[in-house]
Amino acid sequence: MTKLNLRRFLTGSLAICLLGFVACDDDTKDLNSLNQSAEIELKTVNAATLAVIEQLQKDAPDAVIAHRGSTFWAPEETEAAFRWARNMGADYLEIDIQKTSDGVLLALHDNNLRRTSDVESIYPGKADYDLSKFTLKELRALDAGSWFNEDQTANARLEFIDQKISTLKDVLLIAEGMKVKRDANRAPYYIAEAGGETLDLDASTGEFVMVVDDKDNGNRPGLYIETKEPWRFAGMEEALALELRTLGWLTTDNPKTIPTTIGKVGVANTKSRIILQTFSWNSVILLEKFLPNIPKCMLLWKGGYDNLKDDSAEMIADVLNFSVDNNIHIVGPSIAGAPNKYDELTKTWMNEMYHRPGFLIHAYSFDTLDQLKKYNGDYYYEGQVSRFDDAARTINADWAGKVSRTNFIDGGFTNLTDLSLRYQGRAEIGVTAQSVLEDLGYGTAIGRN
Repeated sequence: MTKLNLRRFLTGSLAICLLGFVACDDDTKDLNSLNQSAEIELKTVNAATLAVIEQLQKDAPDAVIAHRGSTFWAPEETEAAFRWARNMGADYLEIDIQKTSDGVLLALHDNNLRRTSDVESIYPGKADYDLSKFTLKELRALDAGSWFNEDQTANARLEFIDQKISTLKDVLLIAEGMKVKRDANRAPYYIAEAGGETLDLDASTGEFVMVVDDKDNGNRPGLYIETKEPWRFAGMEEALALELRTLGWLTTDNPKTIPTTIGKVGVANTKSRIILQTFSWNSVILLEKFLPNIPKCMLLWKGGYDNLKDDSAEMIADVLNFSVDNNIHIVGPSIAGAPNKYDELTKTWMNEMYHRPGFLIHAYSFDTLDQLKKYNGDYYYEGQVSRFDDAARTINADWAGKVSRTNFIDGGFTNLTDLSLRYQGRAEIGVTAQSVLEDLGYGTAIGRN
């Protein structure tokens, strides 16, 4: 167990902020509001947890995590978003896991369907129903793409119309290089109740027919799966473990080999192919029960139900010690700034605190170049050069204090995988977000301003 003297800990971290490059007003407030002689005890991760963390660093360093596939370039958590993120080169496809009334695990964020579908017109009077009240077949009848064209007019594309809600199985298969089988009019084929395949949803099981993607470019991302509060879906963690095991993605139980190509993303064929994440302490306990030794991320949200009621060092320590006790490997704090304007939970002193027990930091969400530079520490170096451009970069001549990786992040969630890859120098020359969409068949721009 590590004891942190708050005076030394926060004063040292405060000094980093005096450079003036990073807004640190709250650091002064934290320092002044705490008892100067107080000590906080931080537990450290055990050997088994540390081994998983070290494996994560080997398998997916500086992880680029495609938040819902993308919320910017394609309708979130649809086939279009996940195919785009895969071909773009994301290390992980991030999904929110929910469950239908007939027990199918879905990739969907909201508790209801109003924001991301045409539920109001297809099921009048049920727009605010919890999605768990619908069967898979009922959900497949919805158009989960047209809303995006209305919301993101500059990125609207004809082929996004009538995109469908995805299942967990769909996303796993997309990560393996598959796609939904469609006819000449882009209508999806379903597995027929009587066997074979059909275009008639009513005569189907609701499950897609998946085929090898002729536009797959060989990238094999892992999956980063978020669970909700257990009261929403009783038995979710156990059902998730069964699904991952059945589909060969559970690395601790007879995992299948997913062929990878040298020079391409290959996270899907590593021990780190699945990362589990949640804001819920109760779900953490259940995930550890049914999915032990699988990498896990404790997401942080200021003001959350049983998460961070405030951003004091004492409150953070409580969360970190709980995370150590339950074999968490990663901490997932929010970052500040437009466009999301989340609370700042990734200050330099906070990051050092997250790292002290041994955790990695996967922060959310990186949607501007300024955010990437700030939380990777570029502003402390001459010319604000990135470590990805110059590993031997020179620290600012006016600064003689401590600056190290412990002050900054290890990976990040993003809605613009293309931006993060360019920042890291991993983007292929001449490949853009738009060119990947067009190559995948989403080429008909509409309503562009």
